Amino acid sequence: MIFTGGHRSPSLCGAVILLVIATAAVARAADDAAPVAITHARVYVPGGHAPLDDATVVLSGGKVQAVGPTARIPPKARIVEARGKVVTPGFIDVDTTLGVVDVEMEASSNDTDVRGALVPALRMVDGYNPRSILVPIARASGVTSVVVAPRAGVLSGQSAFVDLAGDSLAESVVRPVLAQGAHVDELAAEQSAGTRGGMWLMLRTALDDARFYAAHKAQYDANGARPLSLPRSGLEALLPVLRGEEPLAVTAHRASDIAVVLALADEFKLRIVLEGATEAWLMAGELARRKIPVVIDPLEDLPARFDRLNARPDNATRLWRAGVPVVLSTFSAHQVRLLWQRAGNAVREGMDHDAAVRAITEAPADAFGLTGYGRIEPGAVGNVVVWDGDPLQAGSRVEHVFVRGHEEPLETRQTLLLKRYRTLPPRLDVR
Repeated sequence: MIFTGGHRSPSLCGAVILLVIATAAVARAADDAAPVAITHARVYVPGGHAPLDDATVVLSGGKVQAVGPTARIPPKARIVEARGKVVTPGFIDVDTTLGVVDVEMEASSNDTDVRGALVPALRMVDGYNPRSILVPIARASGVTSVVVAPRAGVLSGQSAFVDLAGDSLAESVVRPVLAQGAHVDELAAEQSAGTRGGMWLMLRTALDDARFYAAHKAQYDANGARPLSLPRSGLEALLPVLRGEEPLAVTAHRASDIAVVLALADEFKLRIVLEGATEAWLMAGELARRKIPVVIDPLEDLPARFDRLNARPDNATRLWRAGVPVVLSTFSAHQVRLLWQRAGNAVREGMDHDAAVRAITEAPADAFGLTGYGRIEPGAVGNVVVWDGDPLQAGSRVEHVFVRGHEEPLETRQTLLLKRYRTLPPRLDVR
């Protein structure tokens, strides 16, 4: 080794550091490239089938390559022994503010509120922070993907679908625009038009103006069209909704409001995902007939507002028994880590256990057209979680989380604080 003036040569030190970094990068790349075989596990598979026992899941190239008791393990695969353990698809929470809220009551760390009742051009992806300290916490609880959804406004903006991995938007964002949000509940009426009738007028007018704009773009560009309720950006944002390319995710709670949503869907030929839906059980038959996905929080069991007077804890169970596609959500940022608990409470109120697991895996992916997500089958995205027991039981813990086939760390701010303060230094005896 070369020394200069009693110190290592700066150029040599730099070369050594670069060599270490390069070696680590190569090792990481090799680890990512190597297939992973999760063996002897109880594996949840799609299609309403019972979980497979003593099965193997093979991950490679970011995808599920094989699954089943006879799945072939590739040479040089990394083996994850999972005998007696449970493997599920990564959980999906479809209505969250994860990554756009750190402290809800602190305006500078809350990027959900936007002034205006009609802001359909708002893109939640533009405010998403993949380095939020809440992301690892949710991921360590088995949630591998979320929908980042807008909160305010009758037409509230465009949600984004992200995987909970990566330090940049390019690494984490799967669909920058997933759906258009709408809020037609009591709170939205109070904040926008003052009355329900005024709120519905605003929404119907905006959709009608967007339909007019689509048919008269040249006239609009020549400034020869009638006045419209939205600027060009808002009108353009609604066109995929009118074409049926994006769903309109409508938050409504009262049964009568849900009935108006269905009439609006017929009038404008919309794909609807119903969210909130506290009183949806009163319309279970109609929702099942139309096969409209309903996103609910099973803990919404009290009449928190006048549009939720018929709240009941078995809402999810009644909808599921009627044949409605049920999706469960936390509608939160900080509670995403407890999505498993929401599903467990649905089971407590009578929902089938495996149906509750599907309600946070397969069903949300189907509701929003997320091909390859929420399922463990060949060709699916390699978002897979290994649990040490039943994933809906409070005593179970996550042991491994794979996002796009790569194992993510389970370390969070909480675990780091625990390590730091588990052993405190001796207290000085000051006299």
